[in-house]
Amino acid sequence: SGHRRLAPPPYDSTQCACPDPDKIRHFRTISRAGHGKTVLAVIGDIGQFPHSEETLDHLRLNHQHRIDAIILTGDLAYPELDHRRWDTFMDLFDDYPLIEYIPMHITPGNHDIDKPEHGNNIFSAFEVRFRMPRIQEAQLGTYNGEESELNMDSPPYPLDYEYGNAYYAFQFGKTHQIYLNSYSSLDPGSKQYEWLLTELESVNRRVTPWLLLTYHVPIYNTFEVHQKDLQMFKMREHIEPLMVKYKVNIVFNGHIHAYQRTKPVAMGNVTSTGPIHIVMGAGGRNADAAFLQDQPEDWIVMRDGTIYGYGLLEIINKTHARWDWVHTGQKGDHNKVHHHPNITLPMGGADHAFFVNQYYL
Repeated sequence: SGHRRLAPPPYDSTQCACPDPDKIRHFRTISRAGHGKTVLAVIGDIGQFPHSEETLDHLRLNHQHRIDAIILTGDLAYPELDHRRWDTFMDLFDDYPLIEYIPMHITPGNHDIDKPEHGNNIFSAFEVRFRMPRIQEAQLGTYNGEESELNMDSPPYPLDYEYGNAYYAFQFGKTHQIYLNSYSSLDPGSKQYEWLLTELESVNRRVTPWLLLTYHVPIYNTFEVHQKDLQMFKMREHIEPLMVKYKVNIVFNGHIHAYQRTKPVAMGNVTSTGPIHIVMGAGGRNADAAFLQDQPEDWIVMRDGTIYGYGLLEIINKTHARWDWVHTGQKGDHNKVHHHPNITLPMGGADHAFFVNQYYL
């Protein structure tokens, strides 16, 4: 079948043969709503770097026959103005075959905006290369600023991307999963907000007792980076009250190249019925975030900016779930504190926990 020719850095797949065009692929459909155990793998900011390969290989070798679906919490291919990198990103998943038979669900990150150097299209590859359980066809606009000016690390709010792969929901076993776009409008009256309100109203906790929410930009952040993102403030102002009202169980985020898990928390206060927020952002791109301060906030259970990895969520029954943070590599041997180069803190340890469904508390 020949070898591949594309090799833009960082992922060089030219030494691998093209997949056999006659290969018969197979997949498992999702568990019927309300039935069966469900195991989800959660990866954030994966990219196509050496540690990305490490993460996928570890997941493939250790859990491929156990997991039912993969969640990517945004920042997928890191194309960096080179569209060929979307092709090599898909090559990566051919070379570490998981998604040919395991469903994968995605949420857009800031690097998935992917505005070309010349032109104002946004989210184009993210929309056309994947097909999520869409509400309706995408309404995809363009960036209305200067052609050459869009800082992917600090994008403006909001951007014009509705429906399609931007935000959607589905039932999977005992979970009702909702995916949001941090970069579309979150304001009351916006299409995303009004859809979310309707979706939350429709959740039947007798059928799907676990309510999971995934989007890129976290509203709880113990790290120094991304403390002033407009999307974070909008999420906190408009979406967190809905999370609390409708008793969302777990929120998955990326964006920070690090790991963080909170206690159940609502509007900044630790409370047994609040959502648990998990940042899973060290899937491959980096693991290098410094803490904002040396002492963790009251709502922190675990934080680390040195270890690469992914998470596993097992829904056991309607009241209990198990969470595991799986280490796959490391960037350094200690955690750093912003503006305090002389302070070094130990690396994060194991993080395994059983969750009790807050809806029943």
